[in-house]
Amino acid sequence: MLYALILAGGVGSRFWPKSSVSNPKQFLRIFGNQSLLQTTVSRVRPLIHKDCIYVVGNERYMERIREQLPDIADTNLIIEPEARETAAGIGLGAVKLIKRDPQAVMAVLPSDHFIGNEQDFRRYLAWAAEYAHTSRMLVTFGIRPTEPKTGYGYIQIGRLLLQDGVHRIYQAKEFTEKPDFERALHFLQTGMYLWNSGMFVWRVATLLQAFRQHMPSMYTRLSRIYDALDTPQEQEVIREEYRNMEKVSVDYGLMEKADNVAVIPADFAWDDVGSWRSLERFLPHDDKGNIVNGLHVGIDTYGSIIESDDMLITTIGVRDLLIVQADRSLLVADKERDQEIKELVKRIDMRDLREFL
Repeated sequence: MLYALILAGGVGSRFWPKSSVSNPKQFLRIFGNQSLLQTTVSRVRPLIHKDCIYVVGNERYMERIREQLPDIADTNLIIEPEARETAAGIGLGAVKLIKRDPQAVMAVLPSDHFIGNEQDFRRYLAWAAEYAHTSRMLVTFGIRPTEPKTGYGYIQIGRLLLQDGVHRIYQAKEFTEKPDFERALHFLQTGMYLWNSGMFVWRVATLLQAFRQHMPSMYTRLSRIYDALDTPQEQEVIREEYRNMEKVSVDYGLMEKADNVAVIPADFAWDDVGSWRSLERFLPHDDKGNIVNGLHVGIDTYGSIIESDDMLITTIGVRDLLIVQADRSLLVADKERDQEIKELVKRIDMRDLREFL
């Protein structure tokens, strides 16, 4: 049976000041009336029953998750005792799922991505699940790059493993994390590289075998958690083992090391919504090229992203700015430098101004 494990633990600091420690990106309503988290669940519901949808996240966000996903049972909410990278969260979800269903196939989906044609996405997901079940491969989706982006990971495609109509599956030959511009341009020009989407499909048993082979220390800790599930000691064991797990992504810890990784080039529109500028590809512009959400009055204002919670923002004679107001914070930046917001957040923290984060 196919299950979904939705990762809902990130903060999304590049969306500050709209996103914050108490209100991370996955809870924001960016593309409509639903939050990114709600949209992720709605996207898979026609394919996966709600009882087979699990959400993993830090305990500080569990009340928000319950509030936004009232149809998901508490037993399907997997609480991380503290913030860890994706390998730990996925591993925790894996041992809970295999306890329920030893034959489970799990789709791992970040909660903060944009996906265009959802029907196409579900077709890809169903096909990947079938392949993962029969092949014992670790399957990921790759997105055909449209520009030399340096903020994404890349996957080099190897030999063709399977073709079924328009769908193809390749061996994943090599992973490269966030290359410089020259390498990213080379990757784009060769046509042999895909953006790493961070979405995975695998048999849970296959995943745990990969943990055993490539991350034996984490596998041992996951095994102890498995043994404690459904016992009075469950939460105590999870807390104890979790605090000692490595802080490492599943890409670095497993996918880059395993030799049974397959990648499916996916043609649906996708974005990890990693920065304010990513919104320009999906949200409507006014006649001067601005994206405006909130109250704004401007004169000679062009190509800007303007976001306001409850203030009137006024502009005269500006171009290509990022202006975001939320709560008591206001960000004004050159739109081209939106990737530096993460560094700005660090500086705010260093100035002991955490109340604004």
